[in-house]
Order: sequence, then C-alpha cells, then structure tokens
Amino acid sequence: MPLRRFVRPALLRSLSTAWRWLASAGFVLLAFAIRRWLLEHQTTLPFLLFFPAIILSAVLLDRGSGIFAALLSTGLAVYYFVPPIHSFAIPNAETALNVALFLGSGLFIALITESLHIAYVEAEKAHAEILSARRAAEEAIHERDLLLLEFGHRVKNDLARISATTRMQAIGASPETAAALQAVAERVQVLSRVHDRLARREGQVMVNMHDFLHDLVADLRSNLTNLSPVGLFIEAEPHSLPVARAGAVGLIANELIMNALKHAFPDERAGAVSLAFRREGIDLLLTVADDGVGLPEMPPEGHQAEAQRRRGMGRRLVRALAAQLGGSVETSRASEAGGTAHLVRFPVEEPRGSAGEWPEPPAGRPLPG
Repeated sequence: MPLRRFVRPALLRSLSTAWRWLASAGFVLLAFAIRRWLLEHQTTLPFLLFFPAIILSAVLLDRGSGIFAALLSTGLAVYYFVPPIHSFAIPNAETALNVALFLGSGLFIALITESLHIAYVEAEKAHAEILSARRAAEEAIHERDLLLLEFGHRVKNDLARISATTRMQAIGASPETAAALQAVAERVQVLSRVHDRLARREGQVMVNMHDFLHDLVADLRSNLTNLSPVGLFIEAEPHSLPVARAGAVGLIANELIMNALKHAFPDERAGAVSLAFRREGIDLLLTVADDGVGLPEMPPEGHQAEAQRRRGMGRRLVRALAAQLGGSVETSRASEAGGTAHLVRFPVEEPRGSAGEWPEPPAGRPLPG
C-alpha cells in the first residue's frame, strides 16, 4: 500500500520529545561537521549546509524538531562561521539581516514542511481509502454480474422448458391447434434469446439489440431448411434497451419475419426478407421488408373488429407490442415491383408508466389447453 513509504518516519515520530530533539541535534551536528570539513577557513556561505538538517528534522521527526534544528543551526553558524569567530556578537546590520533571514527561513521551512507532510499523509490515506472503496465496488459489481448471469441462465432454462413443452403438446394436435402452439413456442424462444444478451448499464439491466437481433435472425435462418429459398438479411445498430422493451422488439421482429416467410413467397417462390434496426432522432426504427407478392396494409387504428376478421393473432400482437413501446406500425409496399415493408417507430426514451407492462392478450378464441 502507498502508506508503507511512511512506516519508518512514523516510527521516528513515535519517539519521545527528548529522543526526537536528540536526533534533530544529530542532523545539525552532521551538517556542522560537513561545513567545517569543506569550508574550514572560510566565512562565506555560513548557513547553506544547515538547511538539509532543518528539512530532515521537520520531515522525519516533527515541527518542533524542525524549529529546534533551525535555532541550533543559527547558534552554531553565528558562533563558528560568522565573524567575529567564536562569538555571538553581531558586528553590523548586514550580518544581523543575514542571520535574521536564515533563522526566519529555517523556521518557515520547519513549519511549511510539517504542514506539507501532514497534507501528504492525509492524501495518502484518502487515496488508500479510495482504492479500498474501488476494490469493494469492483467486487460488488463482479458479484452482481454473477447474479445477473445466474438469473439470465435460470430464466432462459425455464423459458426453454416452456417452449419444449409447448412444442410437445403440438404433436398429434389438430393442424389449427398445432400451428397456434408452434407460434407460442416460437415467441417463448424469442424471450429466451433476450436473456442471452443481458448486460448492465447505469444500474439497469440492458440488452444489446445488435447482438440480440443477429441471434434472432440466425435462429430463423436455421429453421428455413424446409421452407422456400428465402434469404434473411439484417442490419442493426448497437443500441441497448431494457429487457422488457427488447423482448417486445424481438417479438415484433419475429412475428413480421415469420408472417413474411409464410405468406409473401407462395409456391416455392425465392426472395429475401430484410430486417433493419436504427435510430432516427428521438425515435428507434425497426423495419421488416420483403420482395414477395405483397400483403394487405394494416388498417388504421380504431378498426379492431375488422382487423380481427382480416388478420391473424400475430399481426394483432404486433400492434399491441408497438403500443406497449409507445410507438406505431406502418405498412406499405416495399417497392414499385411489389413486396411489403413494415415500419415500427417508437421513442428512444421509455414511455412513463410502461416499464415492464405487457399488453393484454388480443381478443379471440382461446388456445385449447
């Protein structure tokens, strides 16, 4: 730790006052001996070599020891190195000024050095506390990430069991019931995929939509072996959404892609379905387009009875999920040559009061138990 640099000074400072002053006197006498040895017969620079002794006394011992070193250094310098030698007499004002400047400088050094030492030690302690807090925070984040991973793993396993059970129930059921159960299993599988991409950002569990949608399209591609030769393409920007919103977007994408695969390419017709996810200003846009035979446009809001008559539960679910996101669905021709394009537009910021709220199931005939 950083405070180890002050272990020895702390031991010296724990000595009694007498021992600290004795150590300070030792520093001063060492400086005095060096001065006598280097400039034995000269009276120039009488005070210079005493400054290190004052600094060492203040740093290693304490402020009082630094002051004692300044006083002792002044006395030795005046008596031995300031003419008249071996006398404390001050011959003139210039000498008196030099002595006063040295003594004042020594006292100032002792005071300021002690203050700097205290400030530095406190800074080291604060730094050590910050490091300790950061380590604790990193450990907490690591533990939280482990819990998040475990949570996602458990939820994914539960959803996988639900999906598998639903698919098993579809075996041997009537064609209509089997199709409905398969659709439910596919939707559960989409929600399971959400939990593969959980991450934390700003204290909230988020899903990277780029990775999530690419995984979703990869799953759908793997299921195209028995379908018509249709290519799936995706272009998604790396935006993150909370789990509930990511699940809604994934379900919408799954419904629209599956709808295109089932209805836009009859008679083994080849084609392509593209998915795009991007941001435009304050909105996020999810687009699913195909170059198939084209689908009738979704009717305007408010024609729910007509919508139920003309369209299946999947398309009604798309509108309900878009409403949950605070957005809307627009359907149009993909190009002059045909095809269909669905544009889901919803705000980047989650609508107030909608967090975690899933839409009510669409009205219609309930699935058989």
